[in-house]
Amino acid sequence: MTLDQDRKLLVKTFRQVKSARTLSAFIDDLLTEEEIISLAQRLRIAKLILKGKTYEDISTQLEASTATITKIGQVIKYGKKSLEKIVR
Repeated sequence: MTLDQDRKLLVKTFRQVKSARTLSAFIDDLLTEEEIISLAQRLRIAKLILKGKTYEDISTQLEASTATITKIGQVIKYGKKSLEKIVR
């Protein structure tokens, strides 16, 4: 399988979810607690970056590594702009 095929599988599968309750159960079945925490942390970081918080403030507030914060900052700056559309 290629990355593109894997991405299409994920998109197709997530689009089938019709309710928040089903999505929550699906996430619990699909992901480990660590994966859920990690993804949620990235979303929190993105929200704070988009609100104009400094990386230092975010690191202190969320106890997140500067490497992760920088990665999300780079995605916001150079990525496909989906975080700006969805996360706010």
